[in-house]
Amino acid sequence: MTEKPNHSLPSGSLHIEISGIKNDKGYLLIALFNQDKGFPDKEQFAFRKERIPAKTGTMKLDFVNLPPGKYAFGVIHDENDNRVLDKGLFGIPKEGFCFSRQAMGTVGPPSFHAASVEVGNSVSVQMLKISYW
Repeated sequence: MTEKPNHSLPSGSLHIEISGIKNDKGYLLIALFNQDKGFPDKEQFAFRKERIPAKTGTMKLDFVNLPPGKYAFGVIHDENDNRVLDKGLFGIPKEGFCFSRQAMGTVGPPSFHAASVEVGNSVSVQMLKISYW
């Protein structure tokens, strides 16, 4: 996590930049969690969610007015707009994905603890590169 002042965002904000988006098909789905329950793929437990049209290259998103605490998020490039991360043989993702702190699990997704970032009295910044297999 990188902390830097950003006078255009209020404190308690999370600024996310996702690079490496390979095309403008579908949407980016972002699920922000403030607890480990459901992280990263049980969206009904997400604190906040966003669905934004994908654009090739780098995209930016801000979550503002967050209460102080730990947060973790997952991003999916849902190219076919079916609202899930499509997987192929042996569960290997067929669409792009990434997690806060660029965390990766050994087998499967990372834990909430491994991906969590602290949001407090400044703007928390996450600069990530999406992965495609």
